[in-house]
Amino acid sequence: MNLVERGDEFSIMESMLGSCAGGHGGVLLVSGPVASGKTALLRAFGARATAAGALYLQATASEAESDLTLGVMGQLLLGAGLLGADARRARRLQGLTTAAAQPECAGALSAAAMNEIPELCGIVLEKARESTVVIGIDDAHHADSASLECLLYLARRLDVSRILVLLGENSGFLARNTRLRVDLLRLPGCRNIRLGPLQRQGVAEMISVFGEPGWRTRKLVSQLHQMGGGSPLLTRALIEDHHTSATARGADTDLVPGEAFVQAVATGLYRSDIATRRTAWALAVAGPDVSLAELVEVLGGTRESLHRSLRALNDAGLLDAGWFRHEAGRAAVLRSMDPADRGRLETRFARVLHEHGAAATVVVRHLMAAGKVDAPDAPWAVRTLIEAADRALADDDVELALSRLRVARDSRTDTRQTLEIRAALTRAAWRVNPAGVAQHLPELTAAALDGRLGTRYADELVGHLLWFGHVERALDVLRAAERRGEPFGQPRPGAPHRHDCPRRWMAYAYPGLPVSARACLGDDAEPGTLEHAAPEHAPSRARSPHQRAATLMKALLAGADGQDGEVIGLAEQILQSTRLDDSTLTALLMALNALVLADRLDTAAFWCETLRREAAERRAPMWQALLASAKARIELRTGALTAAEESARSALTLVPADGWGVAVASPLATSVYVKTVLGRLDEAAAHLSVAVPDPAFQTPDGLLHLRARGHYYLAAGRPYAALDDFLTCGDLMTRWEFDLPALVPWRTDAAEAHLSLGEQDRARALAEEQLALVGRGYRWVRAATLRVLAATLSAAHRPPLLAEAIEILRERGHRLELVRATEESARTQRELGKSGQARALARKAQELAAECGMPVPRAPAADTGGPLPAQQPWSSGHRRHPEELSNAELRVATLAVRGHTNRQIADKLCITISTVEQHLTRAYRKLAVQRRADLAAKLSPFTDRGGREGPATHDACDRMHVG
Repeated sequence: MNLVERGDEFSIMESMLGSCAGGHGGVLLVSGPVASGKTALLRAFGARATAAGALYLQATASEAESDLTLGVMGQLLLGAGLLGADARRARRLQGLTTAAAQPECAGALSAAAMNEIPELCGIVLEKARESTVVIGIDDAHHADSASLECLLYLARRLDVSRILVLLGENSGFLARNTRLRVDLLRLPGCRNIRLGPLQRQGVAEMISVFGEPGWRTRKLVSQLHQMGGGSPLLTRALIEDHHTSATARGADTDLVPGEAFVQAVATGLYRSDIATRRTAWALAVAGPDVSLAELVEVLGGTRESLHRSLRALNDAGLLDAGWFRHEAGRAAVLRSMDPADRGRLETRFARVLHEHGAAATVVVRHLMAAGKVDAPDAPWAVRTLIEAADRALADDDVELALSRLRVARDSRTDTRQTLEIRAALTRAAWRVNPAGVAQHLPELTAAALDGRLGTRYADELVGHLLWFGHVERALDVLRAAERRGEPFGQPRPGAPHRHDCPRRWMAYAYPGLPVSARACLGDDAEPGTLEHAAPEHAPSRARSPHQRAATLMKALLAGADGQDGEVIGLAEQILQSTRLDDSTLTALLMALNALVLADRLDTAAFWCETLRREAAERRAPMWQALLASAKARIELRTGALTAAEESARSALTLVPADGWGVAVASPLATSVYVKTVLGRLDEAAAHLSVAVPDPAFQTPDGLLHLRARGHYYLAAGRPYAALDDFLTCGDLMTRWEFDLPALVPWRTDAAEAHLSLGEQDRARALAEEQLALVGRGYRWVRAATLRVLAATLSAAHRPPLLAEAIEILRERGHRLELVRATEESARTQRELGKSGQARALARKAQELAAECGMPVPRAPAADTGGPLPAQQPWSSGHRRHPEELSNAELRVATLAVRGHTNRQIADKLCITISTVEQHLTRAYRKLAVQRRADLAAKLSPFTDRGGREGPATHDACDRMHVG
C-alpha cells in the first residue's frame, strides 16, 4: 500500500514492533483530523506486522455501536482464530454482548461484562506468549467504555508482554473517555503521534501515485494543495476529478472540483462528530459575513464548542481561516444536507439574523432557501418576503420578485397575508404576462367588495379588471370603496404616490362605458370638457402623470389638433417628466397616442423608441409589447409597412394574445391593416380569426380593429360588410362623444366604401362633411379626405384637391397615403390627356410604394388597394365596352388585373381554377387582348356624371398568361 508523507510515522511503528518482539510491548496513539490517513497507516502497518509473523487483531469502532458493551473487544477476539476453551469463552462473550444491547437488561449485563474483563484480557495475554500480538483499533474515539477498560487493563501489563496496541483517533472528536488518554500516556512505552496535512512535496508524490506523472506541474501542485488543504482524502478526490476532466478536455485544463470531490467532502463530514458536521452546514448556509455570535445562537451551543468545530474543519482541509477554501467546498457541504434539515436551518438563520437587525436582503435569502415558513409563528417572515419582492420589482428583477412571493404564498399564512400575497403576485406577474394574473382576480375582487383588501391593492385591482374587460366589476370595487368612505387611489400622507384615482382616466380608456357607468364615475369623468382637469396653476409636482394625461385627452376631445401647441406641450411634458413604471405606463402611452393623433409622427417615433429601449433594458415583456404595438401604429402611418409588420408581430410574441386582454385589438388591427395593404389577404384573415373580447369594442383600440376589418372587407370585394364596419365606428364614436377623426376617419372610410358601390353622391356628402369637421386641422385626415373627395369629381376638378393633399402628406411624412394620392393624381393627368405628367407621377408612386415595402403600387380605388367588386361601372370610351363582359367575367378580370393568381382568384370567388381560366379566356376574346397586362388598358376608369372611377393598374402588374 502506498503511503504519502507518512514514512517517519511508519518507522516509529516498525521500531515499536521490534521492541514488542523483544518482550517490551507498547501503545501508540495515532491522532489526526478526519481523513488524514490514519486508517491507511494502520492497515499498512497491519500488513507489515502479519508479514513479520505477528498476530494482527483488528477492530473498527463505530459511533452506531458506541453503546454496545464490549463491542470492540468482541471484534478483536472473534477475529483471533481461537480454538477450544478460548473459542467457547469468545462465543459466551458474543452472547453476552448481544444481550447487553437489549435496553431492558443492558445495565445488569454491562456490569456482568465488566467482571469478565480479566478473563477476556487473559485470552490475549496467553496469545502473546505464543507470538507477538498487534492490536489495531481504528476510530478508537467511538469505542465503548468496557472495551476501553480492557485496553487499559492490557496497557498496564505491556512491559512484560509482547503486545503492541495501535489506536487511531480523530482529533476533532471530544474524547468519550478522557481517562483513557490520561492513563495511557503516563504509562511507559506509550507514545502519541499526530498526522499533519500533506505538504507540497506530498501532493506531488500523490499525483505520481494516483495520477499521471506528466501532471506534476508547479501550477497543478499549487492548485491541489490550496483546494485540498493537505487532506489526503480531498487531494485524491481532486486528482480523480482532474483525471476525468483531462480525459475529456485535455491535460492542460485547470483544476475543477467534480463529483469525486463532492463525495469526499460528504465522507469527511459524516466521519466527523455531529457538532463539527452541524457547524460546517451552518457555515455553508450562512455565508462568509456571518458573525460568531450569530453562529453560536443558530447552533445553540457555546463559543468553545464552535471554536473546536472550526479548528477541526480547518485541520480537515475544508476551511482556511474560518471559511471554505473553495466555493466548491461550500457547495459540496450544502449538497450533503438533507433538504428538510437545510430548510429548518435556513429558517433558523433567517430568524436569528432578523432579530440581530440584519438587512432584509440578507434575511430574505435564507427565507428563499428555506422554501416556506410557518408564518403564524413568524409573521415578520412573510412581511419581509413581500417587502423584498417590492424592492426586486423596483429594481426590475421580476423573476426574483415572483420567486420571493411564491415562497410567501407556499407558507402557512393568515387570510389577510394571503390576500396581500396574491395582490403582490398579480402586480409582479402583470409585467411579464397578464394571463397569469387572471386566476387571482375573483378572490381579490371578493375581498375588495368585502372591504378586506387595502386601498393600494384595490386601486391596482381596478386597473387589472379593466385590462380584462371586467368593467362592471371594476365599478363595483369603486362603489364599495366609496361606501366605506375611502379616498380611493389617494396616497396616505407621506406615502409615495402609486396611482391616480381610476375615476380620472377610466372614461378615457373606456369611452364606450354605458350611461349607468358614467353616472357612477361622476361629472369629473365626463369627456369633452376641461373644467375638471387639475388646475393649470397648480405646481407641476402636484399634478400626477395621469392627471396630465386626462387633461391631454380632454384637450383632444375639445377639438385641439396638431396645429394647437397645447396638445404637443402636454404630451411632451408627460414624456419628459415621467419615469416608466407600472403606474405611469398608461399615461405615457396616452401621451404617445396624442402625438400620433396630433400628426407629430417623428416626435412620437423618437419617444416610443426611447421608452421601448428602456423597457427592454429593464426586462419587462409587457411594457415592451405595449410599446411595440404603439411603434407599429406609428410605422403604419409613416408607411413603413415592413417595420410595422415586424413591430406588431413582436408585440404578440413578447406577450401572447391571451395575455393582452382588451388591448389585443391594437396589435391585431395593425397586423390586419398591414397585411391588407400588402395584398396578403389570407394572412389578414388569419389575424381576424383571433378572438377579441367584446369589451374591447368599448375602447379606442376596438375602433381601430373595426376600421382594419372594414378595409380588409373592402380589399376582399365585400363593400357592404366594409361599409357596415365603418358606419359602426361612426355610430360608436358619435354616441360616445369621442369623434376623433385623427383616430378613425370613419366618414372618409365610409365614403370609399360608397364609391366602391358606385354611390358617388353619398361618398361626396360624407367627404364634404369630414372636410368641414376637420377644417385646416388634422392635416393627415384632411389630405386623405381631399383625395377621396377628388375621386367623386370629374377629372378637371380634381388637380387642386390632389395637389393640396400631396403637399400635406409630404410635409407630414404619411408615405402610404402619399402613394394613393400620387396614383390618383397620375390617373387624373392621364384622363386629362397629359400623358407625360401621368407617367412621371406613376413612376413617383412606384418609388414611394417600394419605400413603403409594397410589392406593387396599389390602385387608388380603395383605401387598402384591394380588388374592386364586380358591380363597379365602367367607361365606354374604348374600342370594346367593358359591359360586354358578364358580371362573373368582370369579377375575374378585375382580380387578375390586381395581380392575383388563378388559384387565389378561385379561392376568393369560391369557384374552380378551371372556371377562372374559362372566364379569363372569354374576357381576353371580348376585349381583344392576349395577356393580363393588356387588361389594365381595357378596364381604365371613366367619369359618369362626375362619378367614381374604375380600377387602374400599372406596368408592374403580373404578366402571366391564362393556363
